[in-house]
Amino acid sequence: MAVALNSILPRDFLEGKNFPKADISEQSGEFREHTFYYPYDHEREEFYITELRKNERTLILFPTKDAAQKFFKKLPQDLASEALLWPSTGGEKLMFAWEAAFYHWKRIIVGSQGAVFAPLFPEKIIIEDEANPAYIFQRNPRISARDMAVRRANFLNARLILSGTMPSLSTFLRVAPKESSLIPARDNIVLTDINYSRREEAQGIDGNIPITFSLMKRTYREIAKGNNVMWILNRLGNSSEVFCGNCGQSIKCEKCGGVMRSENFGELLRCKICKHTQAVPEKCPNCGYKLFKGKRPGVEALYEIAQRYYKKVYLYCKSSEDNLYSNVSRNVSGGLVLATQRGLELCDKINPSLVAWLDLDSELWRPDYDTQYRVFRMLWESYWRGRSERSERKVLIQARRSGMKLAEYLPRGWTKFLTNELESREEFMLPPYSYMLEIYTETTKLRDTVMDIFMQADFMVMDPGDIKLPLQISVDSLESVQKILESNATFQKAMKKQEIKFTVRRE
Repeated sequence: MAVALNSILPRDFLEGKNFPKADISEQSGEFREHTFYYPYDHEREEFYITELRKNERTLILFPTKDAAQKFFKKLPQDLASEALLWPSTGGEKLMFAWEAAFYHWKRIIVGSQGAVFAPLFPEKIIIEDEANPAYIFQRNPRISARDMAVRRANFLNARLILSGTMPSLSTFLRVAPKESSLIPARDNIVLTDINYSRREEAQGIDGNIPITFSLMKRTYREIAKGNNVMWILNRLGNSSEVFCGNCGQSIKCEKCGGVMRSENFGELLRCKICKHTQAVPEKCPNCGYKLFKGKRPGVEALYEIAQRYYKKVYLYCKSSEDNLYSNVSRNVSGGLVLATQRGLELCDKINPSLVAWLDLDSELWRPDYDTQYRVFRMLWESYWRGRSERSERKVLIQARRSGMKLAEYLPRGWTKFLTNELESREEFMLPPYSYMLEIYTETTKLRDTVMDIFMQADFMVMDPGDIKLPLQISVDSLESVQKILESNATFQKAMKKQEIKFTVRRE
């Protein structure tokens, strides 16, 4: 409870300041749910501005702080004077924002996750890109700001507008929104067989990166026109693992013993589990050999490879720790940008005419029940994000059979894909037809204990085999899980020490 209150309230109230009494007697409306799914970002922004002019108390949520700030800066002056950008930090700014919302000094609140707690008592709630997983808080309690906003709208009899480029599965199941007539042209989705690609290697790294002739030719063509191109390889760093060139033993993390990823072009090692960083050792701790090699080249190795063929190559790479390795200027013109999936946010600035996925199948191999939906959503975003109606964009996908099968849904639209995905989820009783409990543990021993407890209670536990990924348990109701948590001393002790984290998903 204390953790939840710290997320919701300014510190002043937690330290004893009198808490004002809420009055929702003015909430005389009726809960109504609407949807607006349209691929062009600027069209949705204009729709939101039209809604904000209707003189209603409105809470408008965005999945990220940057997206909220970007929209807030675009507000016309008359609306900006009535609006407040919800702060992402605490202190005096949060206290002022809280009072401005509570006493209706401002009738429009714009913000990301934390704004869902704004005491505005809105008459209307708008949720942009409602399918975005960024609405789930990364700190405890790991709840969905999107789901909380929906519940608030229902409780306060407010209008609810769910929006984005495509709906979440739960919204599609509940509301069945109509898709716009705008879907990717079949000629703009280029599928290339990864089995017939060149296998490019980076110095000192075992493994290769596939690059097809079609990708090389189309990239040259677009750069020659002065357009920008983006290649996506969703592997961080220089290589996924570092090992001794003599005995073959991998370098392990000094803190937790996890596998280390090479970053900063081989100058730094980062643990994939605990994120600890350390320098590359002078010699192998096992045999004393002084030469190390990498396994599975990442996006930094791709940078070395791409420079062999193109003059203007840029690297844009954000790690999970939000460290930014980037030489992408705001005025990129006629260049090749290399990125992980997070690089799609650059489409708002550079509007590439070609976005290429170098190995889509590696995305589909991830051990998660929602992999198909997540990958399709990324493909859909790579076609539409940052585009104007006057610009053209092609999406080139290097894939094998499974990747090509998924990509073929793009020119058919998201309705076809979501219908098929729901049929598969219903067959196996996966969200949104059930709850998916995800459990993260600090140690392998505790993880095994958790598995035994749930398996003894006749739950099916899905273990991806990687401690940095959660155990997944599909349950019909949360009450049965609550009984296990309350009756087991191991759980209680681990939770107090914050050695266990839970996430409940319904998507």
